[in-house]
Amino acid sequence: MADKTRALYEYIVEHATEMTKDWRSWQAVKIGSDYSAEAPLETVKKIDEQNTQYIRTVAKSLLQTEEEMKETISNWTKQTSADRVKSRTSLVEVQRNLGVFRKVYWKHIKLFSEKADQNIEVKDIFHWQETIDYTLDYVMETFTENFMDILLNRLSAQSSLIKELSTPVIPLSSEVGLLPLIGDIDTERAKYILEYTLQQSVKLEISHLIIDLSGVVMVDTMVAHQIFQVMSSLQLIGVQSTLLGIRPEVAQTAVQLGIDFKNINTENSLKKVIKKLNI
Repeated sequence: MADKTRALYEYIVEHATEMTKDWRSWQAVKIGSDYSAEAPLETVKKIDEQNTQYIRTVAKSLLQTEEEMKETISNWTKQTSADRVKSRTSLVEVQRNLGVFRKVYWKHIKLFSEKADQNIEVKDIFHWQETIDYTLDYVMETFTENFMDILLNRLSAQSSLIKELSTPVIPLSSEVGLLPLIGDIDTERAKYILEYTLQQSVKLEISHLIIDLSGVVMVDTMVAHQIFQVMSSLQLIGVQSTLLGIRPEVAQTAVQLGIDFKNINTENSLKKVIKKLNI
């Protein structure tokens, strides 16, 4: 069987370009996909080169141990998954093309079996099927893992950037800063506000921070508690704070909920705060 398997491997390597042409012939027009029949010529050339190399990479599994195959495939999918994320190709599209790729592979194994000088037996076919299908399944497993890791890392970085942009400490003078809060405040965001506000206050060396709540639609007990915690923490690092912009409906809700602001320094306009602090 070893000689037959070696012959199949050499056949696939020799016909890899032809197999890529078959794969390409089954591609439909899909706007924005690297696999599209109407993709830019430069993209088509790159994908075809990758696919031809992919065919040869999978073929190696016929001659490799399982451990060798997994190392080869892992190295391959790490690079290709990064390329697909960059081109915004979906996992659905990748999965569909894996199915096309599998069909092409078996079409050519069938052609090899019909033309080969060796006496190809049923057990040979089943052995190749087991090896190739296991390899292709491992391709999808490692590709999906790498693909999702890249996406999740990007989302995490974007989320951090959005949080940072939504919690800006704006210096009004060398000693006074403004923190305008906008939108809903949940537990996760409140924790970030606390950490980031303290860091920025120290970095900017301010002694007074104005916290503007005019963009916060709802203040419940949790939000109030988090705001109090921010102001208390600021006081511990030597930064005084003023609460600004509590809307009338928010004030009514706060009273109904029994939230006590009596020990908190509040104002109803930024103009008054600026005047009081002689900015």
